[in-house]
Amino acid sequence: MHSMNWDDLRILEVCARNGSFLRAAQELKMSHTSASRRITQLENTLNVTLLHRTATGISATRTGMSIIAQARDMAEAALIVQNTAESASNIAGTIRFETLDATAFNLMDYLGEFSKQYPEIEIDLRLNQEMVDLDRGEADVVLRATNDPKEDYVGHHIGDHAFGIFGAADLINQYPAGTPLSEFPWVLWGNGWSDQWMKNLGFAPHVVMRANTAFGMVQAVRAGIGIGHLACYSVAMDDRLLCLHAPLDEWRLQIWLLAHRSMRRNQRVRTFVKFLRQKITADRPLISGKIGSPTRPLSPPLL
Repeated sequence: MHSMNWDDLRILEVCARNGSFLRAAQELKMSHTSASRRITQLENTLNVTLLHRTATGISATRTGMSIIAQARDMAEAALIVQNTAESASNIAGTIRFETLDATAFNLMDYLGEFSKQYPEIEIDLRLNQEMVDLDRGEADVVLRATNDPKEDYVGHHIGDHAFGIFGAADLINQYPAGTPLSEFPWVLWGNGWSDQWMKNLGFAPHVVMRANTAFGMVQAVRAGIGIGHLACYSVAMDDRLLCLHAPLDEWRLQIWLLAHRSMRRNQRVRTFVKFLRQKITADRPLISGKIGSPTRPLSPPLL
């Protein structure tokens, strides 16, 4: 048997997970023909078929699934080795911090303060709407709103996002006092996340826009395009917006500051998590919707 290229196992896992060479190649940042050729070389080296290839995509064979599972274990072991080595070094280097775009803008002052305190640490800020995979080392620390964090991640539940219905004052002033919320134009989440809330309120809204990111939602509502469900933490202190419906308990998402369990002994990550945890915990009254702008409290609602 010829010597195996261990990196081909990583390529195999990405291909099987994406279900197509094209999508896998985009993640791997290589051509789809190169990805396909690497898998063929691996199959020839091992003398087994690892992927089923059809007109609609690719999927792992039984042997392929077994090898992929072992490859993931190897990747996690490599990550643990890397983090153990890093923890033995001084508190310097890079922290890959991933969160939502709107949340990141709220944290910029804190991140700036951290950088002044720890100038030898570089923050690699990664903004994503979807949760990254810490098992594959896609980030060191994530800040996420979720009621179902993965069990193999470690971290802290630091608060609960409250969501109210907000609208730009300029837009609201165009309508008579007491106008039902269902008669306003609406901006809804692109993934359908807020649609169930609308059903619970008994609304059949006139939807003029959907946005697929938190910051996109905030900016659309600020621009007066429509009213929408927004996290209080993002807009509570914005005097340009009015609260049209106070937060309800069912409109809440837990906020988690998470890292992979292999990061337990990484001093750089532990320092960053402790710092950010203290700062965000102090903001709980804003996050939970208990306070808003001094000139426009969140409760009671205007309508």
